[in-house]
Amino acid sequence: MSRFVNFTIALVLCLPGTGLSADDTAIMFTRPDILKVRADLMHWIARSDVDVQVREDVIVDWADDGQLARLSDEDLLDLLIESFAAVDVSTRRLVESSSGIGPLEHIIYDGIRDLDIYRNQIELFRARWMTQHRLFDEALEIYDQLSPENVVDPAGLFFYRAVCQSELFRREAALDSLSLLLNHTLQVPSRFRTVAVILQKELDGRKDDDLGHVARLMADVKRQLDLGRSGNRVQERQGEVIDAIDHLLEEAENNKKNDQQQGEGQNGQDTPNQPSSGRAAPRSRIHGSVGKGEADRREVRETGSWGMLDRRREAKARELIRQQFPANYLDIISKYSQRVAEQD
Repeated sequence: MSRFVNFTIALVLCLPGTGLSADDTAIMFTRPDILKVRADLMHWIARSDVDVQVREDVIVDWADDGQLARLSDEDLLDLLIESFAAVDVSTRRLVESSSGIGPLEHIIYDGIRDLDIYRNQIELFRARWMTQHRLFDEALEIYDQLSPENVVDPAGLFFYRAVCQSELFRREAALDSLSLLLNHTLQVPSRFRTVAVILQKELDGRKDDDLGHVARLMADVKRQLDLGRSGNRVQERQGEVIDAIDHLLEEAENNKKNDQQQGEGQNGQDTPNQPSSGRAAPRSRIHGSVGKGEADRREVRETGSWGMLDRRREAKARELIRQQFPANYLDIISKYSQRVAEQD
């Protein structure tokens, strides 16, 4: 079986946009030679029993070397998929199903469909569709099995893989994929590069102990509920939301106690000739009784309007959000909780 080899080991001399210096020796990924792709496709078609007229039509689509050279890697992948669909009925059904909301038609890799040129490109096509339809878990399983040297669109592989990794909270893996895209891949589309730089900056500043993290966790739960999922994985994510909110509440209560203790210490040091009033100045506080500051894991329940907190803890959480974050966070959490309630 033929195998794509589309990476070169080269001395990169100040290549713009890669972040590599003149002293760096790096692996640079790029698509395979167009002539090699066409030759492998013709070999694949020759092994099929397709009608002669269909074969000639596909050959015409690949006849213009100049036009092929001007194709982006993504367009080259699409052209390959179209050629596969013209020859193979199963691929045609797959492409037709991809024009809607899914599910995608199943592909059995046997006969000519078991050749590398077919299998790798079809898998990348399927994973790209899944990413665009928020099926990040399934898509990432495919990306993890693909190698950039075996596909005609390595930039697409790295970009969409980074998106899935980011959405599934695999921060370090996403940063690695973005680095490969931005620093070790040639012919990266400008839209990929622009979004990748923004995503890289966002991931660099991402924290796992703030309300932004809570919002991302809730967004992932909402996504999975929208997809009709409510199994163990979704429930585990809901538990993470509860734990994260508990952590923020505990932290806020501890900060409040520290502020009160510092205030009492300062008020106890009376200045000469000025007797103490015996009363501390009023301070803003989170409304509701103060707990012990211990965060225990809790089951998801519907006792509060947020779907998982009792009303006392919900009041504390709302006050915390009002004090520290924009108003739209409350709206996000309320919509999320409503979606959880509707799913239940």
